[in-house]
Amino acid sequence: MKRVIALTMAVLMIAALLVACGGPEGKYVVKSIDGKTVDEAIKESAEAAGMSVDDMLKQMGINSADEIVTLELKSDGTAVMEVKMFSTTKEGKWEKNGDKITITIDDQPSNFTLKGNELHSEDGDQKYVFVKK
Repeated sequence: MKRVIALTMAVLMIAALLVACGGPEGKYVVKSIDGKTVDEAIKESAEAAGMSVDDMLKQMGINSADEIVTLELKSDGTAVMEVKMFSTTKEGKWEKNGDKITITIDDQPSNFTLKGNELHSEDGDQKYVFVKK
């Protein structure tokens, strides 16, 4: 009986680990833009506009800097990107191939590398890092 209980506990622990690791599905927030944290980027933009960070965020209708751009990868292969500073929501699709994620919105693919709970952009002029919430 002790052996059955121990085996059952081991199986449950392994299952819990697999669920915790999971796939790329979930909601992500922007962590950095071009190597700068979102807070640094907002501070620079606010200073350039002669505003405080809080005033700039209020003007954009955002409570915190990490809400500027959110990205959700859904289990059905759809992707939703919300850019609150422009009050824009776009839907598209995503595909995973190994650690590579391609997100296509408005027929424009963007390539990312999945590194743990982060998505790192690989193309375009600006480099983004999104972190899973």
